[in-house]
Amino acid sequence: MNEVNKQRKRNRHIRDATDINRQHADEIRRESVARHARARVQIIAEVVDNRNIDYKSHMMWLDS
Repeated sequence: MNEVNKQRKRNRHIRDATDINRQHADEIRRESVARHARARVQIIAEVVDNRNIDYKSHMMWLDS
């Protein structure tokens, strides 16, 4: 009976650890997407604010 309880605790621990690892992976993925979006906005802002060179005629993606 004692071995059965140990195995149950072990299985519970593994299940909980797996769930937590999955949550961390999802969070990292979400943060990465958000970081890329912020970087894109920052790049567009820097290029558009540069008044010395007209980048819009060369970079069609700036309109999006």
